[in-house]
Parts: sequence; C-alpha cells; structure tokens
Amino acid sequence: MAKDIVNAVKKYPSLVITLGVVIFIAELFNRFVPVMTMIVGIVNMTGGDILDSILAILHLLLDLQNLPLVLATVAVIAILVSISAGLLLPGYLLAAIDGLDDGPRKKGLYREGIRKYFLRFFHMTLRVVLLAFLLLVFLIVSTVPGIVMTRVALKTSPELMVAAVFIDIVTVGVIFASLLFFSVYTYMWYIASLVTVNRPFRLGKQVADHRFWSIALGLLIFDVIFAGGFFIIFMIGNQTIKYAVGWVFATAFFTTLALYLVKFFKNNFN
Repeated sequence: MAKDIVNAVKKYPSLVITLGVVIFIAELFNRFVPVMTMIVGIVNMTGGDILDSILAILHLLLDLQNLPLVLATVAVIAILVSISAGLLLPGYLLAAIDGLDDGPRKKGLYREGIRKYFLRFFHMTLRVVLLAFLLLVFLIVSTVPGIVMTRVALKTSPELMVAAVFIDIVTVGVIFASLLFFSVYTYMWYIASLVTVNRPFRLGKQVADHRFWSIALGLLIFDVIFAGGFFIIFMIGNQTIKYAVGWVFATAFFTTLALYLVKFFKNNFN
C-alpha cells in the first residue's frame, strides 16, 4: 500500500499540492475565525466540565433565538463546501484512481472532473453537509441522558453509578457506530459516483458492505493516528511551528487517507 501511495503521488503531485493548498486556506480561515478557540472558550466558560460544555453547545444550537443564525450559517457553509467539492473533488479522485493504475499520466483530469461531475458532486455534497449537521444535532441530543445520569450518580446518588456507566457505554457505542457508518458509506458514495451514473450510492454501499469491518478497522487506525498527531502538535508552544507542522501532517494524512479509500474501492469493485 505504501508503495502504491508513493507511486501515485509521483505520478500526480497534484494529489499533495491540492490538499496542501486547501489545508493552508483552512488554517488561514481558522486564524481569522478561530473555531477551536471558540470551542475552548465555551469549555472555559463552563468551568472546564465536559458535561456542562456539551449542554452549553446543545443550548447554542437549539435555542430559538440562535436558530435562525445557526441555520443561515449551516446553509452558507453547505453551499461554499459544495461548490468547492464540485470544483476540486471529482478531478482529485480521478487523479487518485489513475495514479493507482499502471500506465502514463493523463492530462486534464481536473477539467474533466469539473465538466462532467461538478453538478453531481455539488448536489451530493449539499446533502452530505446537511445530513452531517442533522447527525451532529442527533448525537449531541443523544448524550443528554448519559450526561444527566452521570451527573446525578457523581453528585447525589452513587448507587446509580452502574446504570450511568451502562448508559454511557451505550451512548459512546451509538456515537461511534453512527459516525462509522456515515463516513464509510459517504466515502464510497463519492468514489462510486465516478464509476456509475445510475444509483452510485447503491454501488458504494455494495463495495463497503463487501469488506465493511476491514475498512472500519482501517479508518479506526487513521482516527487514532490523526488524534495522536494533533495532540502532539497541540503541545507545541511556538504558534508558527505549530501551524507549519500541522499543515505538513494534515496534508500527508489526508493524502494517504484519500488514496487508501480509493485503493479499497478499486480492489473490492474489481
């Protein structure tokens, strides 16, 4: 697999360059609109209590006074992400697919991607972003019973601790399974959309189902590497070095992840 990734990048350096530019723009955006700083601010406002922080975020998302702003923000983000995906993702995936094949390098794959697949990927991404937002709200709401039970068990009723632990385990399982299924089928859906016009989600699901637990384990390993890498980067004191190392790590990570997913699809589709 490592050799295939290296060969694909040699054949199409744009696989790294495209992601590098996108991640650099994301870092600039985070510099001027510090999303993570806002999240940390919410945690600090609640005294660092993770339970209070989750409830505070849920309140911000569902409060009727904030709802118009939240929905408008989601709509703007969905449109911008969908346009970006329509412009970049088809050509990127075409390059990844061809990069993993033998043979000479093809020209004009990004132009071909925009010409043939822009509208398809725009509509797909619009649905994915909206579904992701609904899933986020559902997952946050699903944590409330566990939060309430755990708080009661810790503060006033220790005899409820066994029940609280059970509910917490079920909640974590639901969150993990929801994110896993959503990500796996979404990834395969995008790649399948370049292979067939008719029912690409069905094809992507068939490919994912063929070796679901294999790709699930692979994504779990990627998640652990991602979390561990950014935890180490977060510990770096110098901001310039932190952003530079984070940019290099994120570019290498997402390039490898993209090629891994395309390789998985190709192996199981064939």
